[in-house]
Amino acid sequence: MTQEDLSERARISVSFLSMIERGERSPHLETLAKIAEALEVRLVDLFHTGDEQDGIEPMFRPLIEACRKYNLGKRDVDRLVGVVRTMFA
Repeated sequence: MTQEDLSERARISVSFLSMIERGERSPHLETLAKIAEALEVRLVDLFHTGDEQDGIEPMFRPLIEACRKYNLGKRDVDRLVGVVRTMFA
């Protein structure tokens, strides 16, 4: 899949996707959910690097554990983001 294909499926710009890939920008949780949906993978799968013993970067463990525990999908992440926004608005 090309960057153009992925960016179109995830409804984000190619330039933003490129910056994410290069580590120049950090995407919001809702953007990560869009990318996961476009790739047809679970959100938690985006955090597996394959380098660590169990494939998970330590700083992402709490988020990944929550995604697994509650089986969060895109709709769930959208709701969660909405709640957090209202809490900090």
